[in-house]
Amino acid sequence: MEPQIRMMLKETLDALDRLLNLFRIERIIHLIVGLVGFLMLIYAIGLLLLRSQSNLDTTLLLSLFGSSGLIAVSSARITYFFNKAFTLVEDVIRILIRSEGTQHE
Repeated sequence: MEPQIRMMLKETLDALDRLLNLFRIERIIHLIVGLVGFLMLIYAIGLLLLRSQSNLDTTLLLSLFGSSGLIAVSSARITYFFNKAFTLVEDVIRILIRSEGTQHE
């Protein structure tokens, strides 16, 4: 690999590292929200299974749907962020591969 291409790839990976560090707190918050939602979901399922009554009240349904919504939103945000970050790296690598191929022709 050419030194110029290696330098471009290193700069791209350094930019990705800076980007990951920049949004670290946001990712941690989304992970904590997802964990809290998961714990709420386990608690609600436990209440649902241990409850002797056959009717569901609003609080239990709210905790079931609310916690699953928290899990979905937090995992979607984390997945979206990593998808964007790795798409950036993928695009740069594709450009580098194309430029490497055109230089050999």
